[in-house]
Amino acid sequence: MTMDSDAKKQSANLQRDELATFQDELDRSSLIQRRSEEREISDEHGRQTGRNRNFFKSLFNALKGVFLVLIRERNMRFHVGFALIVLAGGLYLGLNRSEWLWVVIGVFLAIYGEFVNTVVEAVIDLMVDKRYHPLAGLVKDVSAGMVLVSVAAEMVILFLIFQPHLWHFFGIETDFSRFIHRLKG
Repeated sequence: MTMDSDAKKQSANLQRDELATFQDELDRSSLIQRRSEEREISDEHGRQTGRNRNFFKSLFNALKGVFLVLIRERNMRFHVGFALIVLAGGLYLGLNRSEWLWVVIGVFLAIYGEFVNTVVEAVIDLMVDKRYHPLAGLVKDVSAGMVLVSVAAEMVILFLIFQPHLWHFFGIETDFSRFIHRLKG
């Protein structure tokens, strides 16, 4: 009986020791993981290098990105200025809801294209590091072409929406402008 009791005590002690060792390994592992995450979040200069863990920090960084593009990119300022002119013209001419939907799609298509172009150019500049490479030139040219196509689509959409309103405003009557203004009542 004492042998059984001693064996059970030894087994229980061994299990406790194994459990304590496992818990120590777990604690060490979580400490290493936390330190690793801290290192991922910032570099030796305290600049952020990892993912944001806070929604408001992410929102702040996204807004900072929008403002950086507005400050650095002349073409983005042009697109935003043009969008404000289109907004004022649409309000003055009294566009209806479906017309506003198309105007917004057209305007943001061009702005989105400029954002993508800026990202592509920055990544290419980062990769080639002030050296010329024919593929880098090709990628930048295609990216600029994408902006051109998106602006052309924006112009087509805006022409189709604003043309009957402008012609009616200047007294030019066409079947299409009469149809549009008959729909408005």
